[in-house]
Amino acid sequence: MNISGCRLAIVGATGLVGSQILKQLEKSGDFPVKLGLFASQRSIGRKIEFANRNIAVKGLDEKSVEDFDVAIFAAGSVVSRECAPIFAESGCIVIDKSSAWRTDPDCPLVVPQINAHALADIPKGIIASPNCSTTGFVLALKPLIELFGVPEHVMVATYQSVTGAGKGGLDALLRQRKGDNYLGTFAVPIFDNVIPAIGDIDETSFYTEESKLMTESRKILEIDELSISATAVRVPVAIGHSEAVTIIWPSEIDLKAATEALSNAPTIELTDGTPTPLAAAGRDNVLVGRIRKTPDCRGILNLFLAFDNLRRGAATNAIDILKALPES
Repeated sequence: MNISGCRLAIVGATGLVGSQILKQLEKSGDFPVKLGLFASQRSIGRKIEFANRNIAVKGLDEKSVEDFDVAIFAAGSVVSRECAPIFAESGCIVIDKSSAWRTDPDCPLVVPQINAHALADIPKGIIASPNCSTTGFVLALKPLIELFGVPEHVMVATYQSVTGAGKGGLDALLRQRKGDNYLGTFAVPIFDNVIPAIGDIDETSFYTEESKLMTESRKILEIDELSISATAVRVPVAIGHSEAVTIIWPSEIDLKAATEALSNAPTIELTDGTPTPLAAAGRDNVLVGRIRKTPDCRGILNLFLAFDNLRRGAATNAIDILKALPES
């Protein structure tokens, strides 16, 4: 879709992801012909500067849905479940960043570099964008599956920044750095600490964030039988998720071929040194490094990746989906 001819609504425009979407659109020069900004009650009336004009933030009501081609939701699952269908029923395509619609079989879950073909069928008018930890993971995994086939098992440990928990997570880290006794969205201090628990734990002893990555990866890659185990860890980093990935195939793999496949994959950038969240912050590429085989294990590949969770993990993927939409 041509963004410059699009009538676009952004729901959650004052949040971390919504703000990042606006920054990226402005920097690219892709200015929608109409732009509506929506947020919670406390932000109504606030003016946001975009392309040398001030746009007032509005609240959601029945008239909010009128005359938009696309709405990007970056406001959380509660708002999305309530309001996304209203936009969709008006004929507007919804791109949702929350977890509300990701497992719905009638809502495609899309990373355009992998499964843009899923945008051909949007029964409910709602497209789901994956969890930020999932996006970088599947972008690195896809070219390796194409090269060597479906692995026996994939193990991933994620090291996720506090902005993955929204503004509240960032506030907690910044205040704790100053010495404040403030937990915010976390159960224990995050400063000078890591928390190997993100979300709620289920009957299988996996936390929500881990289950999301496993379930969403299977749907995006269209491999229901893909065996994955995940461990999600919150770390005291402001921006940037990192992941340690181990992939196991039943037969021998070629390290040089794996490296070449990753170097040719979209959005993947190989690093000579070690990929870090600090190096990835403010960029759209997924940095991949430390690619190595496990000694004496011919079919095991290890790698480490880092990416900006607000950009590649969230805002950039939503914009990529918008661009990949077929013209009506």
